[in-house]
Amino acid sequence: MKYSALFLLFLFLCPNVHGAYIHGICIKDTIQHINLDTLEVSAPSGLPPYQPSAPKVWEITNTRIALSFNFKEKTAAVKEWIKLHPLAYPADTLVLDAKSLQIDSIKLLEKKGAAILRYTYFENKLKIYLDKKYKTGEEIELYLKYTSLPYALPTSGSAAITEDRGLYFINTDYSTPYKPAQIWTQGETEANSHWMATIDKPNTRFTTQVELTIPDSFTTLGNGALIKQIKEKNGLRTDIWKMDKPIQAYAVMFAIGKYKVVKDNWKSKEVNYYVEPAYAPYAKEMFRNTTEMMQYFSERTGVPYPWNKYSQIVVRDYVSGAMENTSATLFGEFMNQDNREIADKNSEDVVSHELFHQWFGDYVTCESWSNITVNESFANYGEQLWKMHKYGKEAGDELAWNNLQTYIYTSSYKDPPLVRFNYDSQEEVFDAISYNKGGAILHYLNTLTGDAAFDKAMNIYLTKNALHSAEAHNWRMAVEEATGMDWNWFFNQWYYHAGHPVLKINYNYNDTTQKLAVTVTQNPDDSIFFTYKLPLKAAVITGNETTIVDWDIKKRTETFIYDYKNKAKPVIIPDCQHVLPGELKENKKPWQWLVQYRNSSDYISKKLAVAGAFKNVSDSSSQLIIALALNDQMKALRRSTLTLLEKQTSEKNRKKWLPKVMEIAANDKENAVKAAALSVLAEWKAETAKDIMISSLKDSSYSIAGNALDGLGKIDMDTAYTIAKILINNNPKGLLK
Repeated sequence: MKYSALFLLFLFLCPNVHGAYIHGICIKDTIQHINLDTLEVSAPSGLPPYQPSAPKVWEITNTRIALSFNFKEKTAAVKEWIKLHPLAYPADTLVLDAKSLQIDSIKLLEKKGAAILRYTYFENKLKIYLDKKYKTGEEIELYLKYTSLPYALPTSGSAAITEDRGLYFINTDYSTPYKPAQIWTQGETEANSHWMATIDKPNTRFTTQVELTIPDSFTTLGNGALIKQIKEKNGLRTDIWKMDKPIQAYAVMFAIGKYKVVKDNWKSKEVNYYVEPAYAPYAKEMFRNTTEMMQYFSERTGVPYPWNKYSQIVVRDYVSGAMENTSATLFGEFMNQDNREIADKNSEDVVSHELFHQWFGDYVTCESWSNITVNESFANYGEQLWKMHKYGKEAGDELAWNNLQTYIYTSSYKDPPLVRFNYDSQEEVFDAISYNKGGAILHYLNTLTGDAAFDKAMNIYLTKNALHSAEAHNWRMAVEEATGMDWNWFFNQWYYHAGHPVLKINYNYNDTTQKLAVTVTQNPDDSIFFTYKLPLKAAVITGNETTIVDWDIKKRTETFIYDYKNKAKPVIIPDCQHVLPGELKENKKPWQWLVQYRNSSDYISKKLAVAGAFKNVSDSSSQLIIALALNDQMKALRRSTLTLLEKQTSEKNRKKWLPKVMEIAANDKENAVKAAALSVLAEWKAETAKDIMISSLKDSSYSIAGNALDGLGKIDMDTAYTIAKILINNNPKGLLK
């Protein structure tokens, strides 16, 4: 499942946990439990409960379910057939998750007929009393008849998934003009049991057959293949969707609406885009590069895309961002864009995220919500892998850096272990820890192992656990098998230890001895009893020569000595690969940042130098860095530099940079860079840029035209108002003829 960085930030701003952590225990809240003589730590009484993996008493092997819908009442009449058997021990009762269901009857299907079974239904649990005790592996088939009432009871939810209704009826009473009527499901985390009696846990997997009786004018989508369509009476039709491989309970889905299906393909497998008819011309751009991603991810993992088809569908009023239902991903309506909107900002990262879930999350599923990161960290890292592959190192580095900074910023509010066994609700684990920090850790691990070994580890993990559930230990063992090395130390500190390292880098130049002493200190704010083991690489720049050296950090404080060369002072880029899932704090001076900028070819090293320059803008070295960055070939660097420049309040600095910003606003070839320059001019109320703003109103980019109009409004309200009226009355799409 995918959430935006802003969304994850909001989720993190719930200050239910503060302070540094020792093995998941908050120091601030538990310091009274520490015996300083013995250094023993006792768990505080306020620690959230331990959440074990769901016990498996019964194993469901197949679910067949038939639904017909009352559009007006927002209910579904359901018939369900469940095949299952006791897993390890004989059993004569069965408990199913069954939320907001009105039970009509339950029967045991046998060769001689059907036997009615007794049951109790309390607090969304359906307890069924069987006719006898069944042996391990002895399969039975149940038939249930009930009504799904998803709107009968109040819902709960979280910041991540705002409702857990499971089954949604959108405008099926047709009360909102021009809004399409739709029905769709959202299973994660444990909400599919609002319409399907099941064992609603992530370690439950079964094959499915979903039968949907709907008006004949509607289109349906489900997991797997559409094996049959049956014309019914009264203008109805039944669509039968079959998934012949076992999938997890929360990934079972269906969606119903009046869609246009835009067809594509990958290696003879159907790839379809379900969109509202108005967006059909733009569907392949909305889901851009899907088939190329399928090829790339198949090659990287060594596992060809594992399902019989891949469909992507857009729904209205979705309760989250997007959801990786097996073979049929569902997206919110933010995906509905025309080509002009896509040119400004596409959703390709969301598409790659959900697609990589088809391997990590669907083909192999987290064994418990405590291990959700084995789903979400890979999907997060999959975005970075694709970006790097398709658009180059600059694009990949920018995304990786932005993801890491989202985690770092939010970590001051909450920073539990990546794999966490103590929580109040499973909804809590869908956050920037499981996603962003997990992705950063995979990026670090990939760098340490190398691509070949990392790809081999992914292949081992996926093939050994195919169509089953797994946890972080399975991933560790795959890495160890691929590399032939022990990785317990890595997983202990990154997967099971809370917090992150903060490295303070101090540079001490001694002109007398012609030596530079670099002191690296691990900030004890993370944990006063824990020291990270950090294999890193640093770049040593002396004159025009750059050397890459190993930094094997094992102690709280490490010191590295470097010689001057021909009186040239060395400049260090610590963690020059920029893979540390933590923070670096340096005391560099402007001249050092300038050397770093001039001798770097990667986005992050230059971005850090630019950020350093803005801490002392009046310095000549800083001004040169800014000038170089505004002319840099990296579009992301030009854009981020303009963003920092926008905050400048000094009239002297504004006057100095105004000509260059105007040049960029008028001539830059990248929409996002031009829009950023216009945003600077708007913030500065640059009257000399009025003509550029008026000219930019004709641009095909919404962001450029919008920022130009905003700037014009700040320097000449009357003209902006007159033009805005023309745009609204004569050209609603925003183009000035």
